[in-house]
Amino acid sequence: MTQNPSEHDDLDSADGEDPLLASCLDDALGPYLGALSPEEIEDYRRFLTVFITTHPAAAPLYDRLRARPPVLSESGEVAREGAGAEESMADTAGANPGDGTFGGRR
Repeated sequence: MTQNPSEHDDLDSADGEDPLLASCLDDALGPYLGALSPEEIEDYRRFLTVFITTHPAAAPLYDRLRARPPVLSESGEVAREGAGAEESMADTAGANPGDGTFGGRR
């Protein structure tokens, strides 16, 4: 049976809690909501919080994820970095489907 974590109070994030960490915990514990008691869920939540934030293998990955920019919630143009970013857009802007520069199979 599949459980939807958003339907359960057991995985609600506490005020001030890191949303990335809360998401990781919700993903990890969601399948066990129907099988474990609320006390067991809370014990595992505490254990996983300590593990993710302090383990020598997990903590650097967690820190890298936290350093990433947030996911955009709406579509739009994103600025490109590096030399030639404007040039690459200009190259494809003048391409015509029949001139052989547009891509695709011949």
